[in-house]
Amino acid sequence: MEFAKKNIYQLFIITSWVVLIPIIAYLSAQDVKYTMLLIGLAVGLTVAGVSILNYRAGYYITCVVALTVRVLERMSGSEMPVGVLIDAVVLITLLGSLLKPDDKSIRKVDFLRDPVLITFYIYAGFILLQFFNPAYVHDRHGWSTFARVYVRNMIMLYLVMKMIRNMDDLKVFIKFWIIILTLAAFYACIQQWFGLMPFEKAFIARYPEKFKTVIILTGIRIFSFVSDPAVFGVIMACGCIMNIVLLTSSNKMVPVHQKVLLLISLVLQFMALGYSGTRTAYVMVPMGLVIMLFVNLHNKNTVIGALVFVFAFLVVMFGPFHSNPTIIRIRTAFSGSEDASLNVREVNRHRIQPYIYSHPIGGGFLSCEPGSGSELDGFPPDSGYLRTVLEQGYIGLILVCFNIFLVMQYTVANYFRSKTETEKQYTLLIICVMFAMVVSIYAQESSGLIESALLYYGLNGISIKLKYLSSPNITT
Repeated sequence: MEFAKKNIYQLFIITSWVVLIPIIAYLSAQDVKYTMLLIGLAVGLTVAGVSILNYRAGYYITCVVALTVRVLERMSGSEMPVGVLIDAVVLITLLGSLLKPDDKSIRKVDFLRDPVLITFYIYAGFILLQFFNPAYVHDRHGWSTFARVYVRNMIMLYLVMKMIRNMDDLKVFIKFWIIILTLAAFYACIQQWFGLMPFEKAFIARYPEKFKTVIILTGIRIFSFVSDPAVFGVIMACGCIMNIVLLTSSNKMVPVHQKVLLLISLVLQFMALGYSGTRTAYVMVPMGLVIMLFVNLHNKNTVIGALVFVFAFLVVMFGPFHSNPTIIRIRTAFSGSEDASLNVREVNRHRIQPYIYSHPIGGGFLSCEPGSGSELDGFPPDSGYLRTVLEQGYIGLILVCFNIFLVMQYTVANYFRSKTETEKQYTLLIICVMFAMVVSIYAQESSGLIESALLYYGLNGISIKLKYLSSPNITT
């Protein structure tokens, strides 16, 4: 049966390309626009077929599309419905997962009584109630956009829960993210060393509002092939933490040749992190490593790694480097009182407090966006938590914080429930990355951006699923 399915899958792919390639070749001579349209159609049909027949591959394809689609947008020179494209791939992948009930472990998950899942359900109900928020003045476009993104995130969370059946699946998940983040870091280094590509410069010139934070006093903030420097810095910090945690593993778990590759990846990601100019991300790395040190203090490799990191940090902070813009930017992240932009954020937060106290359900989703027509129109929250309390009120903030608390509780419980080194290191990696992302939400909207949300909700799904996978049933 499995052999027949594999043959059908291969036949579908081959037939699609055999039929479409001559059509594309013929129309290529007619009009360039038709050629691009047909190439997109061919690729789209192939992706759809793969996602339906193999939802695991569909998930990773979705992540690749979400992380790289901005390059196509910049190359085309015009805005693209990126969110709609990603939603389409997500829905097709969901369909594939429903048509292939091969994961028996998903039946162990108590979808009706699991505390974390219940908080997601309650929050979904709160989103539905927000539709009737009287603060909406003109339309409810913000509500529909936020609700669509939330549904997408929940689907991705479910897909990850269904994908992760054992430690081998988790290893593939982590390996994928390390590889894709390393590629992003490598491209960022090329941008820094050789300058932005011509099509990227042209796109910035055409849509300066999309890149208003790219040009700063210390130079250009690098964004690689993702949407903007802020989210790029956040995912680079997550990648650095992943690499560092795995480097502290024993040689039995991670052989020396793999550690060399991880070290190369770490160096590239650290450089890219610096080039991004994202101060929040600079803080994320030590936050994640502090948790690693506390949880894994008995590990000799962890202590050695912590000492090396502290030494490197002191060199960056107090070394004789006074003209390098990247190092200057890093230093300002840890001397906030001396930085004007950080002081402005504090002033804005104090100024908006009366509004927070008088609006228990907030001003409505995306009411802080320019052009919303609300009282918050154009207000810069510069924080995921502040945006939440402004747009959803302190009721919404309480729901979000309680959900985060339960998820973090799951990650810690999973670690102490682990028996083997493989389980402990992977669950430790999840703890460190999740904690760093939770901290980053204070100064950045980490969980709301497409690229970082994929990782954040993916780790949420893994934390929930690992609770139901007892150690004897986990393949190491």
